[in-house]
Amino acid sequence: MIEKYGTNSPFELCKKLNINVLFVDLPENVNGFFLNSKIKSSILIKKSLSARQRETVCAHELAHALLHSCVNSINCEEQNPDYILRLEDEANDFCRLLLEN
Repeated sequence: MIEKYGTNSPFELCKKLNINVLFVDLPENVNGFFLNSKIKSSILIKKSLSARQRETVCAHELAHALLHSCVNSINCEEQNPDYILRLEDEANDFCRLLLEN
């Protein structure tokens, strides 16, 4: 992906992939989340985070956009918490690999 788009910036990748990135007020325990939409998908990031934290959250949520866009995690969390943990691990791995380059 880095080679294809010429960047490892999650913000630049979102632009190239037509994903909105919005900085908003979020609850204390939420740093960000991905919203899938037929019109235009969005990543919402807590605006009070530092620049580095915003980048990490954006990369993590970008992973959900690319790997898990068909998953409704709110419904799955109650029914299968182990599955949600696996999705979160995958998003964390993607984030780490993207940002270490």
